[in-house]
Amino acid sequence: MKQSTKFGLKLAGVVGAATYAGTLLGGLAAYQVAMHVSDAQKQRGRERSRAENTEIENFWYFKQPKQQWMIQSFDGLNLVATYIPNPKTIGRLAILAHGLGHSREQMIPYARIFMSLGYDVLMPDARSFGDSQGHTIGYGWLDRLDYERWITMALSQLGLDIDIVLMGISMGPPRSWRLVVSRYRRMLKLLWRIAVMRIFMMKRSSD
Repeated sequence: MKQSTKFGLKLAGVVGAATYAGTLLGGLAAYQVAMHVSDAQKQRGRERSRAENTEIENFWYFKQPKQQWMIQSFDGLNLVATYIPNPKTIGRLAILAHGLGHSREQMIPYARIFMSLGYDVLMPDARSFGDSQGHTIGYGWLDRLDYERWITMALSQLGLDIDIVLMGISMGPPRSWRLVVSRYRRMLKLLWRIAVMRIFMMKRSSD
């Protein structure tokens, strides 16, 4: 084999190895940026969620009688939610899903609105956010299975005849709920993003 050919093969091998290593490092960097959530980031998400609310909204939440609900995900994570019973309930439950980089406290303003309309409220921390375990963002794909378990628990605790409304913000909930609705079609009433805008307008008009 010619010397130039051997050199070319060695060079190709070095380039290939460098490309493979670069791909691995790039994938790791992308995971750290887009998928991984550290404990410090989870804490900042809690603080951000409370800071975005008004003092009146946070005080309202503080004085509500609350229960902590917990489920275990299919992959063994302990997931946490706040359940607020409504003394004037009319057999309805609103499950409120927070957005990316936040925690359940982000949904306090919406919980207040739903409570005024006679709903009980369930506010889960998504996997890898708030007090729920995990460090990998589900982006709706894994979360859809978590919401199925929250719905199952709600039906077990509150009765099969309860009406359930799902409402969320950001990118995860609308995708995951399409799959949830296909399973619980007769039990669920779904509010999509247009409902978020309507509720926001109601909130603004009540301030």
